[in-house]
Amino acid sequence: MPAPRPALAGAHARAIADLPADALLAHDQELARRWAIALIRALPLPDIGQLPLDALASDAPALCRHIIKAVQSDAELERLAGHQAGAQDAPASPAARLALIAGAHDPVALLAAVEALRGVLWQALLEQLSPALDEQPRAWPLAEAGNRLAHVCAAVLAVAIEGASQASPAVIRETSTEPPAQPPRGPAPRHHAPSRAVIVDEQAGPGAAPAAAIEIRDQRRAEGPAAWIHAIGGELERHKRDARPFTVLLVELAELERLRSESSPEDLAQLAEQVEQALTATLGELSGSLTRERPGRCWVLAPDTDSAGAALLEHHISRAVAAGARHRGQPVEVLVGAAVCPRDGREAAALAAYADVGLYSARAALRARRERPSAPVDGPA
Repeated sequence: MPAPRPALAGAHARAIADLPADALLAHDQELARRWAIALIRALPLPDIGQLPLDALASDAPALCRHIIKAVQSDAELERLAGHQAGAQDAPASPAARLALIAGAHDPVALLAAVEALRGVLWQALLEQLSPALDEQPRAWPLAEAGNRLAHVCAAVLAVAIEGASQASPAVIRETSTEPPAQPPRGPAPRHHAPSRAVIVDEQAGPGAAPAAAIEIRDQRRAEGPAAWIHAIGGELERHKRDARPFTVLLVELAELERLRSESSPEDLAQLAEQVEQALTATLGELSGSLTRERPGRCWVLAPDTDSAGAALLEHHISRAVAAGARHRGQPVEVLVGAAVCPRDGREAAALAAYADVGLYSARAALRARRERPSAPVDGPA
């Protein structure tokens, strides 16, 4: 049995029980999303697909909550560090799984991941405390809050390093669910300014014929980043000229892997076509583009669409697909992840990753909703 970890010395890093953190705890998903974006921005573009977004979406919000509570409470810090009474029988601290959550394979990568998380939480704390500081400049000891957060993150790092040392590298690698990027082949295709919704098919065979109302272009031989990165890059160039916002949406059939296993390729292709037609109709006059990554998973670009417009478009997309697509006679559901430029970034990779993280969050929420037990129904008297 390994020796118990000594508690980190931190007599001056006192807990701040009166820290107003309720709003932060209520927005743990957003904090996790910001952390994921910080991790993504630190990676070279070819390595982004190796980040375990599924683990980030499912486990990072809990880790953020634990750290914020540990800033407020020594008891929570002990629990986070695994020092609480009965720790042998208690569930493992989320800090022990940080290597799996963040895809960090060595102590240096763990340190970078924890530092990125500390930066995200510190910025969020500053945003939360700013109104109080404006009213009462001496009300909140910022230096103490920063010191305590750094102390808590140091404890997280210690637990994470120990947890990573006990995990198999193969287990860490298995947390990445994204397929490796395919090597580029052949010349890059020409780009056309869209005048209506455009579907760009990365998987279509060389003999695929375009539908009457939809332009389909084969992007399998695109050089450099994937086709949707090129599309986002084009919108970013326009944004540099006119500073108008745009939205990136990643739309995927709910439980796509199950549908793949239960359906023939022909049935899945037909269902994907129904979804794409619903998406195209929803884009309407936005002059947006729809890029098919693979059947059942598409990227949508909506020019001149801000945060409020993005939320409305997500709603319209969900309703349109439910009304227009059927699988075995039943309406289907789609999950959507969104990123808005410039709010969520000004780089193609960051915006694509932000939307991808949002999709993983939607998956996690769907799983939680379906696993939640139904309320008992009273029988007849």
